[in-house]
Amino acid sequence: MQTPHVQRSSWVDARPSPAAGPIDATASELHNCHSEVLFLDARTRLEYLLSHIPGALQLTRDQVLEQVPKSQTVAVVCLSGHRSVPVAKWLAAQGYQRVYNMKGGFWKWWWANYPTKSGSQP
Repeated sequence: MQTPHVQRSSWVDARPSPAAGPIDATASELHNCHSEVLFLDARTRLEYLLSHIPGALQLTRDQVLEQVPKSQTVAVVCLSGHRSVPVAKWLAAQGYQRVYNMKGGFWKWWWANYPTKSGSQP
């Protein structure tokens, strides 16, 4: 069965508001709207330095609250999709309107051969 083509902005807009908490999203879904999503990397600094999603940030809680508008669509990523869950729940509890947890984490992104980069720069 072929999935219908979804335009980048329509996927983000069509998803329900996660007022009750974060929503799981696949690497494919997030890749399709990569330019509209702020990726927060919940892995260790070493994991981030070795390889991360281009543009992904590692921020402290205070930095998130100071720098990320609550209307921003945010996807939290870790290695396998488990460590990111509490971070995504915390963001939703802080009033962030569109929070997604990447199912399968960075591994799914990497296995799909989506772009990655190494080093300290997002």
